[in-house]
Amino acid sequence: MSYIVTHGSGPGPAPIDLGKPQDFDLEGALAHACDLLAAGTGNVTITDGAGHSISGNDLIACCNDDMTLTADLRAIPK
Repeated sequence: MSYIVTHGSGPGPAPIDLGKPQDFDLEGALAHACDLLAAGTGNVTITDGAGHSISGNDLIACCNDDMTLTADLRAIPK
């Protein structure tokens, strides 16, 4: 499955951050999202084609390696 990373602030849809490569695997999407968060980018979200998404404190916990990110974008305890 491929994942999309979005970010932004304010009203309206969040812009898609395609990064390189354009289609991320789970590990690549998490790495890219963590890089965006570390750079101070707001409203970072990872989504998949099945309607799942992760953002906010759950995504931050996965970036901090406090939780594990599953393929269906859930943050679970290690």
